Amino acid sequence: MLMPSNPEMRVTALGLSKWYYSSGGASRISLQEAFRYQWNRLCGRANRDLLLEESPLQRQGPKAGTVWAVRDLSFEIRKGEVLGVVGPNGAGKSTLVRLLSRLTGPSAGEALIQGKSASVLEVGSGFHPDLTVRENALLNGVFLGMRRAEVEMRLPEILEFSNLTAYSSSPIKKLSQGMQYRLAVSVALHSDSEFLLLDEALEVTDQDFEEQCLEKIQSCQSEGKSFLFVSHNLSQIKKFSSRLLWLEEGAIKAIGQPNEILRAYCQ
Repeated sequence: MLMPSNPEMRVTALGLSKWYYSSGGASRISLQEAFRYQWNRLCGRANRDLLLEESPLQRQGPKAGTVWAVRDLSFEIRKGEVLGVVGPNGAGKSTLVRLLSRLTGPSAGEALIQGKSASVLEVGSGFHPDLTVRENALLNGVFLGMRRAEVEMRLPEILEFSNLTAYSSSPIKKLSQGMQYRLAVSVALHSDSEFLLLDEALEVTDQDFEEQCLEKIQSCQSEGKSFLFVSHNLSQIKKFSSRLLWLEEGAIKAIGQPNEILRAYCQ
């Protein structure tokens, strides 16, 4: 079992892998085993140090017909660091985000996440279309582990940051995709989470909001917060990232300084 060896590391992954069986090749597990696995995952959400381990669904290991999504990923994200992730479609970026967001368990390997984590994965995730902007911000903040009173205290700043103060009483379904993303990002950046995953979160936002986020993320870094930043926008990746992780066909192609990785990636 992977154990934390350095208190300055926010995320440590070792041999993190995810595979799927082709139709007809999936292994079966008992109902008791499946329940135990899901119960442990739910209990793990309350722990400050969350260990992601292999699912019993994959315990038999890869076999004929296995499709690898990510394979043998080992890396670290330090406190106060923004690790950017680049790679073509199908490289495994979304699978990595799902693994670190606890939406799915790894088939092999493990990852230790120290501290609270929050994710902005897709527009509208966690939002109820008929609730107001204010109500959705409160609900989303609670989902991220904050107390309601704490979210209410930060709500004016969240709405101002996302430039949605004038829309606070409007149903969120009336907002554009970009406005909904601004709210989701704003709530996450103003939460007390210590590790944030931003998956294409700024793709549909404007330049002004991008600059606001850059300034806020730099402020969060100074407080020791860490980020995983996934984007197809290479200018954003270069601007936001401390280091870059380059994925290719589910494996790590390279990891290092943004300028060096982007130079090789764009060749």
